[in-house]
Amino acid sequence: MDQIGTIIDLLLLIVGPVAFIFAMVSYVRTVRFLRWSTEVAGEVVRLERSKDRDRYGYSYAPVFSFHAADGNEYTVTSNVGSSPPGFSVGESVRVRYDPANPEDARIHTFFQIWGVAIVFAAAGIMFFGIALYMLRYPPH
Repeated sequence: MDQIGTIIDLLLLIVGPVAFIFAMVSYVRTVRFLRWSTEVAGEVVRLERSKDRDRYGYSYAPVFSFHAADGNEYTVTSNVGSSPPGFSVGESVRVRYDPANPEDARIHTFFQIWGVAIVFAAAGIMFFGIALYMLRYPPH
């Protein structure tokens, strides 16, 4: 059992910093996105249901449409879902998009913009902290 505990500790020591690095990359990309993106009105047109990883429930990602400055209408599925759904079909939303690549768009709410960075930063800190604690105070 001691070897399994050591392996778990080492995995957490690796996963924690990797998740935190991913969070920092996401943060930098988000800052860059906010600097260069344009904000317009949009609307949630449907909710994309997907099976949660725990296999017991579903999460719902908003699918939204907006008109870009090029005159075209774009429909984008958010990469951030939630359960219960955070949006309703027909709901008006503010959308930020990259004018050079309008398919790169996000609903302009705190969680839709920063959620990925926050979740991975929290997971990285938590996993790394647990690993350090377990290495410092191993179970007897």
